[in-house]
Amino acid sequence: MALKISFRSDIETFRALDNLRCVNEKIANGEDIIRLEAGQPCFGVPQNVLELAKSSIDENPIQGYTDALGTVALRKAISSYYKDYYDQNISYERIGITAGSSPGLLMTFLACFDADDKIALCTPTYAAYKNIIKSVNLDTVFIQTDASTNFQPTLELLQNAPKKFDGIIINSPSNPAGTIIDEQEFEKIISWCEDNNIRVISDEAYHRITYGNKAQTACKFSDEVIVLNTFSKFFAMTGWRLGWFIVPENLISRMKKLSESLFVSPPTISQQLALGIFEHLDELDAYVAKYKENHDIMLAGLPESGLTQLSHGEGAFYLYVNVSEFTDNSEEFCKAMLEEAGVSATSGVDFDPERGHHFIRMSYAGTPEDMKEACQRLKNWLRSNSSGQLKQSAV
Repeated sequence: MALKISFRSDIETFRALDNLRCVNEKIANGEDIIRLEAGQPCFGVPQNVLELAKSSIDENPIQGYTDALGTVALRKAISSYYKDYYDQNISYERIGITAGSSPGLLMTFLACFDADDKIALCTPTYAAYKNIIKSVNLDTVFIQTDASTNFQPTLELLQNAPKKFDGIIINSPSNPAGTIIDEQEFEKIISWCEDNNIRVISDEAYHRITYGNKAQTACKFSDEVIVLNTFSKFFAMTGWRLGWFIVPENLISRMKKLSESLFVSPPTISQQLALGIFEHLDELDAYVAKYKENHDIMLAGLPESGLTQLSHGEGAFYLYVNVSEFTDNSEEFCKAMLEEAGVSATSGVDFDPERGHHFIRMSYAGTPEDMKEACQRLKNWLRSNSSGQLKQSAV
């Protein structure tokens, strides 16, 4: 007789990472693949910052634990960054460092909600949210957005949600659509949520990767929101696994205790690297200029291939693409695109369980040359297949 396995661990596969593994294997076997499946900057940490990390190891090879909330120096640097970039005064004592942003999300759920509380997600949305929610015995309330709302929530949508909810995650710029919530609408939503005792969690992982309007931090509108961010995207520190949270003063002690017991402390060498990276923001902004170049290449090239229904990406490095003209099964469509065109992408089912079979996500975090080649390959592939053939192969 098999021993019990928990229901809460029976979560869905994170398809984007499954795709990443599959593409890694193909490339290792010598296949020529243009990668649009993973939200991973093709740029690394600036060289001067890497040199700082090397010297830190030479000076202190032990690299012992830091405080559970991270070093005071890095927390103060983030506080200064909020003053410089957002003109917001955030005490470093409200800031905690995490090993990537996901631990901050997990600790937020544990600190703010009890079993069976309900968290609203505005689909399409980042795939891991619903999986983490289930793993801590919380329930998900799905609120559907679409192109008419720029794939972002509105106050009207929240007021007419299918169920009442205790918390909501807002992601702007968003994964997978790359869209930004209207600032006035954001303020209205936060005010309404506070009036209704709903906790707002603002995932700001793609802040500063914007092409025009600046994404505004939720901290501008309230001290009661929880903000999550990461060094993986704008700061290009993906594999160094470091992020941060900002919480109200009455939550910081609980977040500290959770961090102590769940994670002990964030990685020491990564914190040293992050402290130095604030001296190289100009280089990181130059990365964003490359993403904007990629963005423009994709917006021009994809419609020429026949992919005309694209999200209005204003930030991050994603486009959410409606492929319903070609398929009723975006997972099979992505598999065929990978095998036949040598271009990888992620099925929309990862981001929207109900409607995602008509969408795919494309990441343009690579080089401009790769984006041009991807568009050409897709143009050739889609022209060589009628929509009927693709739909038949995808059913």
